Amino acid sequence: MPSTRYSRRSLLQGTAVAAAVGVGGCSALREDSGADPISDGSPGPDDWPSSGYDARNTRYNTDATPPRSAPDARWTREFSFCHQPVVRGTRVVVNTDDSTVGLRATDGDRLWESDSEPWGYETPTLGTDRAYATGTDCVFGVDLDTGEETWHGRPCHGANTASGTLANGRLYLEYGGYFSALDETGQITWASTHDAHGSPAVTEQTAYVATAFTVEAVDLSANATEWPWEDRDDDEPAHADKDAATKWSVPPESRITGPRIYQSPAVAGATIYATLEYEGRPGGELRALARTDGEERWAIASPPTRQIGEEPEDAPDPVGQPVAPVVTPDLVVTSLGDRRIQAVTHGGEAEWTTELDYDVMELVGAGETVLAATHDPSVETTGAEHATVAAFDLTNGDRLWDLHFEDHAEGLVIAGGTVYLTVVSDRQADGDVTGERLIALG
Repeated sequence: MPSTRYSRRSLLQGTAVAAAVGVGGCSALREDSGADPISDGSPGPDDWPSSGYDARNTRYNTDATPPRSAPDARWTREFSFCHQPVVRGTRVVVNTDDSTVGLRATDGDRLWESDSEPWGYETPTLGTDRAYATGTDCVFGVDLDTGEETWHGRPCHGANTASGTLANGRLYLEYGGYFSALDETGQITWASTHDAHGSPAVTEQTAYVATAFTVEAVDLSANATEWPWEDRDDDEPAHADKDAATKWSVPPESRITGPRIYQSPAVAGATIYATLEYEGRPGGELRALARTDGEERWAIASPPTRQIGEEPEDAPDPVGQPVAPVVTPDLVVTSLGDRRIQAVTHGGEAEWTTELDYDVMELVGAGETVLAATHDPSVETTGAEHATVAAFDLTNGDRLWDLHFEDHAEGLVIAGGTVYLTVVSDRQADGDVTGERLIALG
């Protein structure tokens, strides 16, 4: 990606007001490009089409039926590298070291392999008939049945930084340095100067993004302006000014000091759930923010916060970082780097807490079950069976089953009655991972 883009973007941001006053001839970008909407389809029990399950990033598949007793491996597939799989019906799609691969969900048979190369660890996003992936040269889409490339961003940008979210018939993601909406033809139909770490949560005409320093509500209907000196075919799309497109920001301004917000926020009803972590030390917070204005409704933290004069709460010291929460119709389930899983109501009232031997690295949920992938930074990476995938009852936190692995386990998803995950299968003496295994459990 040309480094000149950043200086040009900074210049535009710094001179937007002066340009608006002193230069005529600007035009607004039409939101409707005339292209058909992208067919995204609401995910069902047999699907897990994006890293957060749905466009609200709930990480919860309501009607799936994960095993309630220790499962067996239905099938496994070996790769030199793979990450979180995504599932749409009979297709399992995963990014590997140099291609996006489509597998058959029933037996793991490899059905196709894309010609385009995906970018790093980013997870593909699945529409009803197409997989969308961020690549080294462009965002691209492949047919779920054949793997044929049928779509790419216009114009193409490389080194994309996040997976996309499908909503409103558009693919939303940070693309070419702008938070953008791409249509069925790959054209950028709207953009703003926001950053977006991870997949945005999108509801109606608002996107909720983590920018590392803030969580922000982005108005997707804000006017996107094309300035006369900009080339739509170059790396400067018509875009909305950040201030004009920001409904609210928490905190109000980016701060060099303070917590970091890297995890994509989740949306449920009138509330946004955002995970915060601290730079250089373990632990963090889960904050519930009003969807209308970002006002904090409640928060839980590890180590626990307390007012002057209050007795310290008896709680374990954190050893790791918080994870993205699971949001069910009744509960928010989180872990804040302290070897505990906590379930609270949408109003912030504690329901149950479960203690674990290792730190929680990921949480996903389905039906009456929540799954956790765990390991512990304090344990040597190759320590015997230090990695665990465990299932807990959502109603009371009771442990249902667990499986142990010799090395890191991650990339949990639940589709139908199957749990998918990736585990490290080969690691060199210097710590470099040279083999990973995709496992379907049921």
